Amino acid sequence: MSLDSVFDQFIHRYRAAYAEANTPLLTEAHDDWQAPIYCQHHADETEANGQVQWQPILQQEPLQFDDLANALEQPFHPDIAIFYGRWFAADLNVEYDNHPLILLQNHCREDGERLQANLAGHVLMKRRLRQPITLFIGLAEESDDLLITVDNESGQVGLEFVGQPQHEILAPSLAAFIEKIKPRIVSDEEA
Repeated sequence: MSLDSVFDQFIHRYRAAYAEANTPLLTEAHDDWQAPIYCQHHADETEANGQVQWQPILQQEPLQFDDLANALEQPFHPDIAIFYGRWFAADLNVEYDNHPLILLQNHCREDGERLQANLAGHVLMKRRLRQPITLFIGLAEESDDLLITVDNESGQVGLEFVGQPQHEILAPSLAAFIEKIKPRIVSDEEA
């Protein structure tokens, strides 16, 4: 099954899991962004904490990585464009093999630009360290410096500590990885 189909199904499962748990999807609001995912400020919270309800929105014009790849003279694995260019969404709380993970997403175009700048920095760091190029897609909740990355050459999804090469392969592809993860319910008390 194609990555876009697998990802669409996961987004559906994610929304359904939160609905079944009667827990709103909440994220931190960025006042300077006109993010299409923002629905409303959470009624039970003061606006001081900046939480808003959100919903995933299919990108009408997918985020493009061609200019960044050309500037870095480094083609990106095609899965990255689908992963970050399919949906506008808040970061996704997931579980993989009983480990809590956070998959990064982008709220809007401005967030996508920030994400691309961070990816560029990651690629440049990998070059400087003479390590295989990876592209981050998330992080482990257990450790701030443990990244979930896609190997740019093979497309394998693995774990790596910041500044280190991948040390554990989780799945042979991003589609296979997304098929294995489960939505993890995080309430506003935990956020």
